[in-house]
Amino acid sequence: MFYSIRWQLIGSYILLTVLAVSLVGFLALSFIQRHTEQQEIDYLTANAEALARRAWPLLWPVRRERELFNLVHTASFLSNVRVRILDARQQPIIDSGPQPGIQQFALVAPAAERAEVAVGTQAVQLMILPDMGAAAPPHHWRWPRAGDAVTVVSRIDSPWGSRLYFEEKEAVLELSAPLSTTQTPPEFGLSFRPSEIASPEETPTRSDRTIMVPIGDEDRPLGYIELSNSPNFGAEALTTARQAFLLAAGGASLVALLVGLLVSRGLTIPLQQLIGAANRMSSGDLSVRAPVRGHAEITELGLQFNQMAERLEASFSELAQERDALRRFIADASHELRTPVAALRNFNELLQGPASHDPAARAEFLSESQNQIKRLEWLIDNLLNLSRLEAGLVALNLADQDVGEMISTLQASFNLLAQEKEIELQVKYPVQPLLVRCDRARFESVLSNLLDNALKFAPAGGRVELGAQQVDQAVQFWVKDNGPGIAPADQARIFERFYRGQNARTIGGSGLGLAIAQRMVQAHGGRIFVASDLDNSSCFIVELPL
Repeated sequence: MFYSIRWQLIGSYILLTVLAVSLVGFLALSFIQRHTEQQEIDYLTANAEALARRAWPLLWPVRRERELFNLVHTASFLSNVRVRILDARQQPIIDSGPQPGIQQFALVAPAAERAEVAVGTQAVQLMILPDMGAAAPPHHWRWPRAGDAVTVVSRIDSPWGSRLYFEEKEAVLELSAPLSTTQTPPEFGLSFRPSEIASPEETPTRSDRTIMVPIGDEDRPLGYIELSNSPNFGAEALTTARQAFLLAAGGASLVALLVGLLVSRGLTIPLQQLIGAANRMSSGDLSVRAPVRGHAEITELGLQFNQMAERLEASFSELAQERDALRRFIADASHELRTPVAALRNFNELLQGPASHDPAARAEFLSESQNQIKRLEWLIDNLLNLSRLEAGLVALNLADQDVGEMISTLQASFNLLAQEKEIELQVKYPVQPLLVRCDRARFESVLSNLLDNALKFAPAGGRVELGAQQVDQAVQFWVKDNGPGIAPADQARIFERFYRGQNARTIGGSGLGLAIAQRMVQAHGGRIFVASDLDNSSCFIVELPL
């Protein structure tokens, strides 16, 4: 079933659809990937350059680690990337560390003092900005005191960005001793716990891309700003786009399947009907015809099939007619040959019997035997000529002949016979000289046969006319008599072998003359036909092309 043209067509539709969607998807995903990668590079480069400009006065002439610490952690919190400041030998000075899923940023508002900013990297661990007024940096850090108001900003990463949570808390721990920049800040007893912070629904993937820009002069930099571990939003976009194209490919394949079923149905139904018609024809039903419908090619195929069926039916009909004609020919030829053979046998028996001693009877029987032998030779010659004409084995000696001269020659040949039968032989020449290309001897035999028949059927005192004229691009010869005419039923079969019309059965003949005349005219590329009025006249017309 799956090897049929219908399923191959459906499969080609689906395959073409999948290939098209895959190609579009590949190009689109490649474009999205290049675009997101370039956007990530531009984003990191712009932030790194901004940080480098800010870090330059903090590194020279004196390294201000407190401000650098604030810069690194604030930039890391806002940009959601890992920020590192490196020295000229690319050794780390300050590192914000990898980005966690949850990060806090504390806004400390002491009573009667300005608000200060703190950054945290764990759920309950906060790093407070240095208090520039309390001690010389970086040897003193001021932590929230009891009663200070603290606003904790929690940033929770998600695949498509970060969400912020704001909570108002109160500090309950007093720190008495300062911390160095290398110490880890203590855990504060603020009135929130990690469980109160919403957990990220899904940890976003991080990019492994690293951007490093120099601080200060590119040839002799003070250090470097390095940004890395940024959210890989491009990967999320590619994953979503890939899923969308997979769904599109599935949907398009389903549509291609439905369209293929509809189109293939319209294509295969006429073909199946054509197959059914061919099967019926192979079973012998030559009258079957295929329905002509469907696409142009299917319609053309149906038309060609029907034309072939019509030609086959006509060919088989012709074969049947030829078979019947052959049977009649064999029967007629047997009958025609049987008559002289029977006569010869009778004459031979008589010569061997009673007439053997009668010289007069023997002479009469020998003369009749000679006539029957001539009749046999004439029949055999005509049959051979007819078979050679039908087989196309007759080589014509074609040449241009004068029409008027041929008519004059025929008139001279039949004048004596016409006078003996008291028949007027009239001749009508062409108005102007005409030349026709033919084998003169063979073509004159055709006209001679027609003249001989006309003189046979014309009554005593009757009239026979022989003439020729130009009609368009042909020359017409005609032989007309005022005899009994030919019945309409006989006119359709008068050129068949051994066929003799009703009026011809009383007159001698073999029934081969008109058949031979027709084949000879056809060999010249012409045609012969009869026009007759029963009980009035007959006119045989021969046309040859100029």
